[in-house]
Amino acid sequence: MADFYQHARVPTLHHLAHADSSARETEMLDWARDKPVALLLPALYAECERPALPRILEEVSQAGHISEVILSMNGMDAAELERALVLIRKNLRGKTAHILWNDGPQLSQVYQRMDQAGLAGPHAGKGSNIWMGIAYLHARNFGGVIVSHDTDILNYSRDLLWRLCYPLLHPRMNYRFAKGYYSRVSDRLYGRVTRLLIFPLIQACRDVLGSKPMLEHLDGFRYPLSGEFAADMQALECFCLPGGWGLEIALLCEAFRHLPGEQQCQVDLGFHFEHRHRSLAHDQIGVNEPGLITAAADVARCLVYQVLREAEPRSAESLMRLIIERYRPRANEWLQRYEHVALLNDLRHDAEEESAAVTAFGQALDRLLHSLGKDTLHVPAMRDTPARTLAKIPGLAAEIVASAIVV
Repeated sequence: MADFYQHARVPTLHHLAHADSSARETEMLDWARDKPVALLLPALYAECERPALPRILEEVSQAGHISEVILSMNGMDAAELERALVLIRKNLRGKTAHILWNDGPQLSQVYQRMDQAGLAGPHAGKGSNIWMGIAYLHARNFGGVIVSHDTDILNYSRDLLWRLCYPLLHPRMNYRFAKGYYSRVSDRLYGRVTRLLIFPLIQACRDVLGSKPMLEHLDGFRYPLSGEFAADMQALECFCLPGGWGLEIALLCEAFRHLPGEQQCQVDLGFHFEHRHRSLAHDQIGVNEPGLITAAADVARCLVYQVLREAEPRSAESLMRLIIERYRPRANEWLQRYEHVALLNDLRHDAEEESAAVTAFGQALDRLLHSLGKDTLHVPAMRDTPARTLAKIPGLAAEIVASAIVV
């Protein structure tokens, strides 16, 4: 049963009934004539060889309110690009689409020019792909809504699209940023980085720093690391975003800085998302799955940077030490809470694996603290806003537009 709880700071749009999807899409068609919607999909080429992306594109091909699709991709060579084009053309069925090849020759040159101008240069990651997609649309003077989601959703439905965009297009709603949330559960609980790192880390920050407005804002989101969001172009083009896994936290923090609370919301997407899951034995966390710990460290670094970036370096280090000390007891509280959730719902629960994840996350935080003494607190490839970047470097906008590959 869905609830109807409202957080004091973050308007929450719950999924309480099964709306007529066809009627909603028809409404969206009318509104999108005045405010077009572009779908921005960040993807590695590897997703082209997995089952989720073809199904996603086939569903998107039937979404009339989506005016175009931008696939901001990396991790591919020229031959793989050709294979990606074949797959995308087959499944999008004529819908307007472009590929941004982030590690291809043209955009590599764009990143080099940014680096030469003293801005963040080449950095492979989801954040870079999203930033480049926003920059591309800004360079084209796109003035509508950008919606984005992950490309590994196995049980994808295009209902996700209208649910995320509806609050931004409905004439009686004045939202400019919408964040999706959903459960990560099948026969067990998933979402370890959110459950066992981010939630208790936010609480640890509140323990040390008190109820700061940004922390209260972050605390209001039910799934801060979800990859699903929609925002109007005028907002996104003014966001500073990191190149890596800290993207989702940075989006929430930039929305907090640039938009009043009443123009932001979170949307219940209404079904269990079946992402690709990473499974491992409890004694192999950080060994068989180093990517999870690397991503967790990236996210934690971004969160702490956003919270402490106004502090003096020495003060930031001492505050970070206190936050890490508070993280471990807070994480143990969350461990117990989620064990109880699993017990009540008769879900599989590996207490040793969950505990090992908290240990690994704590070690990642310790490494972050150690790094503060070397290079102060920073986030790799933290990019200036697309608007300022394109204004600063002559001709860069035209280069980005020319790099887009027509599908």
